[in-house]
Amino acid sequence: MIEQSFSIMHLEYYLAIFVRVMGAMAFAPIFGNQAVTRRVRVFIGIACSLAVFTANPYTPLGYSTFLEYTLLLLKEFVVGITMGFLSNITLTIINAAGQFIDREIGFSMVSDFDQTMNTEITITAEFYNMLVMLIMLCSNMHYFILSALSDSFQLIPLGKVTIDAGTLYDTMIQYIADYFIISVRIALPVMISTMLLNVVLGVLAKTAPQMNMFVIGIQLKIFVGFAVLLVTIGFLPNITEFIYKEMQTVVAGVLKAFMQ
Repeated sequence: MIEQSFSIMHLEYYLAIFVRVMGAMAFAPIFGNQAVTRRVRVFIGIACSLAVFTANPYTPLGYSTFLEYTLLLLKEFVVGITMGFLSNITLTIINAAGQFIDREIGFSMVSDFDQTMNTEITITAEFYNMLVMLIMLCSNMHYFILSALSDSFQLIPLGKVTIDAGTLYDTMIQYIADYFIISVRIALPVMISTMLLNVVLGVLAKTAPQMNMFVIGIQLKIFVGFAVLLVTIGFLPNITEFIYKEMQTVVAGVLKAFMQ
């Protein structure tokens, strides 16, 4: 009877760990991508939860009713989702930059559906997004997500979640505003190039009105846009490193919002 009670308590403890881990896995960069199937994501979640379960000593969760345990699981799920979602928000830097670029070169009409963020995404943004995630995988940056999840159980023990809505709100607003400015800076070379091209086309339209500047302009914008992208794509590893550092800062802010 004692052994059965002991096993049930540990199972409930493991379930609380699993709920937080899966909440993060659902939205975290790389792991939350739709290229990772649900079965694989659940398997990774089970393995990570087991690793956390064995690494952290068991402590009573401090609940007495089923309703209290349900609320505890809900809080753990909120912690996981917030960590995963806000770490994924850092990728909007490169997504927004790609959309600004596509708007300038005329590719904004060609878009794909991003199932991770449940929104439309343009082809250059998708291309940038894939390259950044590939660089993260090659540089082992995805291990940070797993490390942050593991550390969260030491900083925010199970059953000790307190939500500081003010700190969480300030963290979101601060970084979302900064990310918009950074996205514009990344897309600035293409934006300046197309602006100068528009000036040149305007002068040509006045000097040679018989030329069809609309057709020529579309082709030239695409050519100039791709040429600038080819020159500036070498800075993508540096941008990825910056996104990685921002991800660390955001996750630290999220953990601070849930700590007592």
